[in-house]
Amino acid sequence: MVSTATQQAAGAIAAFSRMREGILLILAAWVLLGVGSLSLVATVLLSVFGLENVGFTSAAPGIILLTLVLLVVGAIVGIVGFYFKFIPGVSELARTDPRFSTARTLIKVGYVWGLILVIVGTPLLLVLVGLFVLAIGFVLLLLGYIGIIVLSFKLNEAYPNTLYIVAAVLFIVSIVFPLAGVVSWVLLYVALGDTIGKLRAQVT
Repeated sequence: MVSTATQQAAGAIAAFSRMREGILLILAAWVLLGVGSLSLVATVLLSVFGLENVGFTSAAPGIILLTLVLLVVGAIVGIVGFYFKFIPGVSELARTDPRFSTARTLIKVGYVWGLILVIVGTPLLLVLVGLFVLAIGFVLLLLGYIGIIVLSFKLNEAYPNTLYIVAAVLFIVSIVFPLAGVVSWVLLYVALGDTIGKLRAQVT
């Protein structure tokens, strides 16, 4: 008969694996969005300075199309990674271990309902209610972000690893310096991989 501890470890491994898949897609999305954004900035600068002599005019449509493709694909990959991999992984983890229930609730309610309200509120900006809906949406998104910080600290409590603490601190720092958020996701990815390795050693 499989022990409760073994079942919990197996559940955590599955949840962490799904979360890592999501983080990997999120990081890939940032690369695509970063390249697309740089391409967009370069295209605008070349247009402003009128560099027709270097053949920019003939190449511009292709560059613009490539930029749009990168931005759209990056956005889709990011949404799939976060909403269809990472968040479900956190929910799975909370079902396995109730210690993560608060983080799960903050992340799920904050990011799902926050996104919905932002989408609904944006086209309603012409009326006062739109601004109100949008404000609530951003507040919920902030709560979701706080949920990720709580998750990182809880992960360190349950599965001690300094990388979880560093990731949590960098998530906080990224509120002011967004680039720190990239590093925090990378650290979270690495720490989860280390935890999976330790849990597998316990199960086998």
